[in-house]
Amino acid sequence: MEKIAKKYLKIYRNPAETNDVYTYADWEEYLNQQIETCARINERRKDSDITIYLALIKNPYLLGLSQAFQNNDYELLNNAIYHYSKHRLLDMKAGGYDHCLYFWKVMDSMVCNYKEVIEKCLPEELGLCKNGYPFYVVASNLLMSLWYKNQQWMEHAYPAGEKFLSQKKGIWEKAIVSYLMALSNNDMEKATEALGDVCKYSTRMDRPKIYKCFCTEAHGLYQIARYVLKEEEFNRIGMPANDNFCKGLISWQSEHHYPERGE
Repeated sequence: MEKIAKKYLKIYRNPAETNDVYTYADWEEYLNQQIETCARINERRKDSDITIYLALIKNPYLLGLSQAFQNNDYELLNNAIYHYSKHRLLDMKAGGYDHCLYFWKVMDSMVCNYKEVIEKCLPEELGLCKNGYPFYVVASNLLMSLWYKNQQWMEHAYPAGEKFLSQKKGIWEKAIVSYLMALSNNDMEKATEALGDVCKYSTRMDRPKIYKCFCTEAHGLYQIARYVLKEEEFNRIGMPANDNFCKGLISWQSEHHYPERGE
């Protein structure tokens, strides 16, 4: 059992560590609670639309991870992440931002190679992002330039990345920007270092402790590199040694030819 699995299961099984998230003993308990929720909605709102169900029905992501780690089942782990990313895609609120708003959703989806999401959330025809939280704009534009192999876009996105790194910004956000810039430079040593920093600094983010055990963002970034680089270049990126990076999942995906999406 990997360290990531031991750490995750220890937290998952400790009620004091999970009182701010939704956890379940098993699939039966999860399903029963969701059925009860649906029944209550139907009793109170005969005209309920799908948005109410989406808001109240809980995704079994954390349970899926616990079952996968407990049974050393990387296929289940891949599938749990896939369905978690799909569930998050249902909440597509613009909030005044342009397409840069979906950067995190792209990261989650790319963990399981759901590459269609990049082209749906960051479509080429919309061009570079312009309006939104600075990190979202900078990171999305670097990603789009790499993904669509648009050098003209990169001539705008790269200097914006340099400027971002020179400013007083969050170290986690800087690590992600630094990684994307390293990919554009084919600097695999720098990309390896930055990817490790993404894992390292993600544990300092303000999120429930159990979500810090598995750095989905680092996994998404790692898989993005596989698509935008030549194979020999990608193979030079070292996987992080951090406990919140799951090498077992990467090995399973590689052995199964990196299945896109999940089941």
